Amino acid sequence: MKESLQAPFSSFIIRKLGTDETVKSFDCGDADLNDFILNESSPYRKALLAVTYVFEAIDDAEHEHIAAYFSLANDRVSITDFPNKTEFNRFRKHRFVNEKRLKSYPAAKICRLAVSQELKDTVQNFV
Repeated sequence: MKESLQAPFSSFIIRKLGTDETVKSFDCGDADLNDFILNESSPYRKALLAVTYVFEAIDDAEHEHIAAYFSLANDRVSITDFPNKTEFNRFRKHRFVNEKRLKSYPAAKICRLAVSQELKDTVQNFV
């Protein structure tokens, strides 16, 4: 990472949001993304649909000021994701040996990604 970008983020950590942990406030400017972190992230985790990680200040012991978050879910890359079988074969030909060529491959998906308005303003002023 560029030296100029390390400074504003050196006092932050990324941690997994607890199963029963609730977020009290977050505003990224998008109502759907706000609703997910405030109301739906815990049920998604309990149902094993997605795991949410938060980006917050190291000294925020009460976890009250989340700067950003992202949610990850299991997924797959499948032959049906490509327009035709030829494109899928090109994808896997250069990545997997013959024994490992399957009809689908495991993947991780970034389901949601949001940055708080407060952090957006800070970064814009810094850069």
